[in-house]
This record gives sequence, structure tokens and C-alpha cells, in this order.
Amino acid sequence: MNTILKKEFIEFKTYHKNIYNIFFHIVCGFIFMSFLFLLSKNYSNILLFAYLLLILFTIKNLFVTIIIFIILFIMVYFIKKNKLSQVNIFLLFLVFYFLPDLSHYLTNEPSMLNIKNITPLSLFTNIFYLLPFSIMCLSNSY
Repeated sequence: MNTILKKEFIEFKTYHKNIYNIFFHIVCGFIFMSFLFLLSKNYSNILLFAYLLLILFTIKNLFVTIIIFIILFIMVYFIKKNKLSQVNIFLLFLVFYFLPDLSHYLTNEPSMLNIKNITPLSLFTNIFYLLPFSIMCLSNSY
């Protein structure tokens, strides 16, 4: 993992110690990433592979990459069969993207992102690395 991502992961870990919070992040992460890929309609599989290459080459954790690939591929496949409108896909993406903040509230853990510290890098990291970072936190907690 490069220096910037290591720093982001270390910061992520400090805000994600509660096991229930981490599980909730993983569930929401799989759902919102599935809807994010489905927003691209015909290119969802290509973007999924690009995302997995990004994770593989930046995180360098084959186990995390394979787990994410298998689950996201299955979820995207089954959600595609439901033929949801693009508006519904976008709304579901937003709901499941913001839902992990609720788990911070319920588990009394402070939230990592707030309006005072948001940057383009932190937003990018929060979207694309929430899932691998959450899985890595879960594996570190056992």
C-alpha cells in the first residue's frame, strides 16, 4: 500500500473499532458499490474489473480483492435482472452511501468524514476504499 493510502487506512481504523459498525459498513459498501456500477448501465462489468484492478494494485491484498470481486459480481448480476430505473439506482446508491453514518451514531463511534474535513481525496477514498478498508478492519479485529 502506498504512503497516502496507508495514512488514510490508519485514520479509517481509528474511527472503525466497533464490530457492528464495521459489519454495517461492509453490507452498505457492497450495496452502494453495486448500485454505483449499475449507474453506468452497459459498462458495469468493465468498471467492476477496473475497480478490482485499482484495489489489487493499491491495497495489494489478494484475499480482499477476490472477496470483493465475487460478491460484487453476483450482486450486480442479480440487481441487473430487476430492471430498476436509473433514478431508483441513483437514489439507492445515495441511501446506502450515507447509511454508514447512522451506524456511527448508533454505536457511538465518531464519524470520519464531516463537512469541516472533506477533501476530494477523502471523498474518493470514502467511496472507493470504504469496502476494502472495512474488510481489512474486520480481519484485523479477529
